[in-house]
Amino acid sequence: MSDAVTYTPNAGQTYQPVRDNIHIDLLPFEPPAKPDPLLPALRLTPEAIAKGYELPSQKQHFLPGVTAEMLDWFWANMDKGYYLWAPGSHKKFTWIKSPAEVGFENSVHMIAETVGRGIPVFGGEGVQIHRLALDDFFPFTTCLKHVLCEGVFNDIGEFVDSTVHMWEDCEGGLLHITATVANSRCSMPPGFVLDMLKENPDYRPTPNWATDHEDYEASQWPVFLPKLYELWKNHPDPSQNVPCNLEVYQGEDGRYHYIAQNGPIEIQP
Repeated sequence: MSDAVTYTPNAGQTYQPVRDNIHIDLLPFEPPAKPDPLLPALRLTPEAIAKGYELPSQKQHFLPGVTAEMLDWFWANMDKGYYLWAPGSHKKFTWIKSPAEVGFENSVHMIAETVGRGIPVFGGEGVQIHRLALDDFFPFTTCLKHVLCEGVFNDIGEFVDSTVHMWEDCEGGLLHITATVANSRCSMPPGFVLDMLKENPDYRPTPNWATDHEDYEASQWPVFLPKLYELWKNHPDPSQNVPCNLEVYQGEDGRYHYIAQNGPIEIQP
């Protein structure tokens, strides 16, 4: 077991160092149903194309029993449900900058995960995921009513890639899209990939979007999120139960903006 002496577990984390904790089966699951009819395919804006952005993946889901309000809350309170989101796959979650402290768009978290039993952990000891401002990083011509854009940078500050989630309420549940956006002009991979290449020069990471991982995650939201949200919805401390509204509107500038600031939590005396 690597780093067994210096390893210190955090709340909600297993006792094993992340990279050793790979011999766990994932749960059997059925991929979520798709919207009926399907939603229109996403298109990159001319500005995004000019930046060298590409769209390698977009997936659509129908999530029964989940509401937009629940999913808004989830993204600001991921520490409460990360291990339920992809049981056996998600290995580590830590806020580097929490939404309660710095506001939603400035928040950063660290994750590590694997896409199957015995497969090395993607992210090594962890990959930092930054919440991205829509003004600068939302790359599509259209969107659903609620949006999350988050991504990864390399060690010289270049944008590497992002995951964009969109969702809105519908009869019986939620319409959801997840899309991956890659920067074709990025000059080097992120630091966690470089670290893994130092250990194994032949390492070639398979992105999550090229596996069934995103379907696995989406399949679990209807299982745990309504119950978890119900447990927390009346909790009185906003620093522990962080409110969040990720609804957007399209401004006169043609860009999408959040209708709420989702700033740091200020506890009044």
